[in-house]
Amino acid sequence: MDIVGLMGLLSPCLPFLIKLGEKSAEGAANKIGEDTWNKAKKIWEKLQPQVEAKEDAKIAAQQLAAKPESKARKAVFQEELETLLQENPSLAEAIATILKESSSNSNSGSGVNQNVTGSENQTIGSVSGGEVFGVSGGKVFKDFQGDITFGSPFNQGEAPETPPPTTPATNTQKNVKTILILAANPIGTSQLRLSEEVREIQSGLKRTHRQDAFTIQQQWAVRPRDVYQALLDYKPQIVHFSGHGSGADGLVLENDAGKVNLVSTEALFNLFELFGPQIECVVLNACYSEVQAKAIAKHIPYVIGMNKAVGDKAVIEFAIGFYEVIASGESIEFAYKLGCTAIQMAGIPEHLTPIIERKII
Repeated sequence: MDIVGLMGLLSPCLPFLIKLGEKSAEGAANKIGEDTWNKAKKIWEKLQPQVEAKEDAKIAAQQLAAKPESKARKAVFQEELETLLQENPSLAEAIATILKESSSNSNSGSGVNQNVTGSENQTIGSVSGGEVFGVSGGKVFKDFQGDITFGSPFNQGEAPETPPPTTPATNTQKNVKTILILAANPIGTSQLRLSEEVREIQSGLKRTHRQDAFTIQQQWAVRPRDVYQALLDYKPQIVHFSGHGSGADGLVLENDAGKVNLVSTEALFNLFELFGPQIECVVLNACYSEVQAKAIAKHIPYVIGMNKAVGDKAVIEFAIGFYEVIASGESIEFAYKLGCTAIQMAGIPEHLTPIIERKII
């Protein structure tokens, strides 16, 4: 199995593959190249069930999709892929067959400025915008950092581009509110069911007759600068953080290597002071986040946090109840109460864990 070639194909495609069916995936074939995109889709159709079934592999895929240029995240996902393929020889064989299929549009990418030649003057790649792409006859595939990585011969087709950020929400439609979901589950921390929580939030909004009144924006594997950049880009009315909390030490985000990066309560206090006028509510679905909720509530009308450790099931039940009420047009106070009641009705003894803090005017 050409694992290097497989990673060279999947890495730039993962942001689109994981969001397949959403607006962010539209036009992926034009951006990456039709043959490359179709090949990546065929491979992902076979890989996805296995990746989804293994929590570590699923998280590694999500983290790489959020930052496909990260060498550290590539290494983690590659290790997970190697394990999966070793455990599933038939799957490895099927993927190897797809990898060997020829591409009709090799070396035909638009915007190619210069050929790269090998020691025998054979064309082994092309350079576009300072980046190297493997094409045919050689052993070079694209690395987002501009490095040339040598592996077995692999035809990657048209040169892919770095996936663009999600189009900023403009909120030009009257009364349309933006919910910004920030998720972080750093390497080395206990794995959370973040994707399930987000999926349930989306489903809850769709079940109401007012789903067009909301737009959801997502940022995964968030680093500190991703938070303020997302606040600037999307100008949300509701900010939902899903991940780990560390009590007085702060909230757990990620660094460039995907590992723990604590953001202090004071930093969050100062951040939300700047964005206070536009935000109506902040939800901190993280353990021991009460201290941050109290601080942020100095600037934000409503902030929800957790007064102790909280389980995945309780977090998900709260999110379902809370956002169904929000989508129905009811108040944040009512949404908080129903979220707590939803935990209790599910038979989970954690309905007193969520707390709500209110800005004192």
